[in-house]
Amino acid sequence: MQKVLFFLAVIALLAGCTPRNRPSTDGGANSTLTNTRWKLTGLSSMPNGLPKLSKDVFLQLDTGRVKGFGGCNNYFGGYTTHESHLSFTGVASTKMFCQNAMDTESKLFQALNTTSHYRITGTKLELLKDQELLATFEALYLQ
Repeated sequence: MQKVLFFLAVIALLAGCTPRNRPSTDGGANSTLTNTRWKLTGLSSMPNGLPKLSKDVFLQLDTGRVKGFGGCNNYFGGYTTHESHLSFTGVASTKMFCQNAMDTESKLFQALNTTSHYRITGTKLELLKDQELLATFEALYLQ
């Protein structure tokens, strides 16, 4: 009996050590636009790639509201969608200054403000202005 309890305690301890946000590995099914945390993986306005930041830049959409982290500040606002059309409204953020993250954050906000469409393929979200790619994201599991 003690061995069983010890074994269960070890499993519970190991389960508590797993990462809370992991990239999705389900390449077959499309992730959903809402109720998914989308990690920023690229901005077309930064062709040399994103800088290394201490926390993931992400966006999350839920019932007409968007929230996220831009690299330095938390942001929030609204959005509307119809079929593949998507537009963000009233996006605002906290106002801290972070030397290494301000360029990424500014370009992300610019992408959000000009988005007119989106496309999801598997676990990849693309924000577009008409057919022009603005930003790419990868779905993360929320646990």
